[in-house]
Amino acid sequence: MTVPQERSHPRYRPPKHLPYELREHCVIYFEEELYTQSLTLLTNLLTSGTSFTTPSGDPVPAFVPTPQQLALASTLVVHPRLTTRATSKERLQASNVAYRLLRNVNKIVGPINADFATAFTFTQNVRGRGEGRRRASGDESGEDPGMINSEIANEGSLWARAEDFWHAVGWVFNCSVAYPKRWERWKLWLEFMLDVLEDDWVERSRIVGEEGGRSNNKPEEDLLAQSMIVRYLSGCKGSFGSKRRIIRAIFADGSAKSLGEFREIFKNEPRERKKKSGDTETRRPVKVDIDQEVFGDYLDNDSDDDDVEETSESTPAKPVEGHPHHAGEKILVVGEQPQRVTTVSDGAERFGGMDSLVLRQRMLSLLSAVSARSNKYFTPLDDLYDMYIEHIRPLPLPSFSLLTLPVLPGVPPAYRSSFNQLLLATLIASSAPVINEDNLSQEILETCYLPFPANTHSVLDNAKVSLLVESLLRLQAVHAGLVFTSELGNAVEIGVQAREVKAKGGVRKKRDNLLREEEESWVYLQASSQRMKELVEALK
Repeated sequence: MTVPQERSHPRYRPPKHLPYELREHCVIYFEEELYTQSLTLLTNLLTSGTSFTTPSGDPVPAFVPTPQQLALASTLVVHPRLTTRATSKERLQASNVAYRLLRNVNKIVGPINADFATAFTFTQNVRGRGEGRRRASGDESGEDPGMINSEIANEGSLWARAEDFWHAVGWVFNCSVAYPKRWERWKLWLEFMLDVLEDDWVERSRIVGEEGGRSNNKPEEDLLAQSMIVRYLSGCKGSFGSKRRIIRAIFADGSAKSLGEFREIFKNEPRERKKKSGDTETRRPVKVDIDQEVFGDYLDNDSDDDDVEETSESTPAKPVEGHPHHAGEKILVVGEQPQRVTTVSDGAERFGGMDSLVLRQRMLSLLSAVSARSNKYFTPLDDLYDMYIEHIRPLPLPSFSLLTLPVLPGVPPAYRSSFNQLLLATLIASSAPVINEDNLSQEILETCYLPFPANTHSVLDNAKVSLLVESLLRLQAVHAGLVFTSELGNAVEIGVQAREVKAKGGVRKKRDNLLREEEESWVYLQASSQRMKELVEALK
């Protein structure tokens, strides 16, 4: 194991290798599938000495698991045999302890000191997992002292079964819509991975800023190019199709097309554990809370039929129907009777709920930060936003509003402002002045955005323009100190009237489904107009 030697942020403890005896002890536990014992030992070693400091006041070093151990722990968080097909509380407990260990490693020593870049290397196109690890860490010797000789740690691991990070991302978001049980586990994994990717990027950017672009004689481009997110993006450099695949992964929606492109990671993954005959009890779903040891209904039936994926009589799980792509159709979920559901109009439901939408936005924001830093790390920022627009502009208003209004946590205001201005440029009337830079100000709002309608008579487009200018108005109020002026009040009032007048000019006799869409668009348009008026009134 090669531990990077970049200077750590004071909040991180420096790393220390596991002693040989303890490392081998953990390996034996893992190979004997005594996961909880090994993971608990690693957690205790990691957290010991947390409250102590050196004579100089620095935190004492922490024992860090090897890359092989971290990679296996990540697989255990989501593997069906320890989650949706767990046959005992001990198995599910092992999955949860693995998740806690990973979170603690990132929090205590940080992603660079933990060497997550080596641990979380996708190896499907490499001959052997150990070889992929050695290449990632720069170790070209034939020895791999941390090797764990078990199928789940090698060819059966997440890192060997997924094509790349974006395959995993696409499958996770497909699960958020189509396979709720799998989503409960994959959500934990993706939340953790996003924490790691963001922390890794921020820490490297901090080092570059503090040391003038150099750390241990490494130029800025080397330090940031070695970040995990850039490594995951590196496979698509120069390939526009590969870049578009990344964006499709982030917007994966559980449709047949999306499920065909981003397939299951593990064999027969959505299949749940076979119920015992006569067990027909149906319970209300319970939200999983690992910290409180609330496991939902994973363990309602303890049995020994662990290898469900090998039993032909097991009922294969089907995607949950009845989400917006299958509105009005029946839901067919393993273990439940067919039932009718009403059409879901909530914008978040289209993308698997609010938790899924927040993770998607975090991913979009991270790619934006990488592209804004340098084109060479991924793609020019304008090209990236053009790909975002392809997916966001056609969305129905409930989803569109959630992805454009500043209502989701964890989205940087700079990203929101830049993207919304670029999206607005594709919808706003041609009479609006053209803005060549995204430095938003109150004057730009008053003269270039607020007074103008959409470039069409569509009620839908005018509602979207209203939502976008409202978003910019709210961002300016919260982050830049919006001040009431008569010009601001007039601009808001003129824009409200202009959009309503233009939308009324597009009213025609329509079929029932188009009429319903138009009615919904009017609701959004008028509600957005009212919120802007109230905001201006509150500034007086």
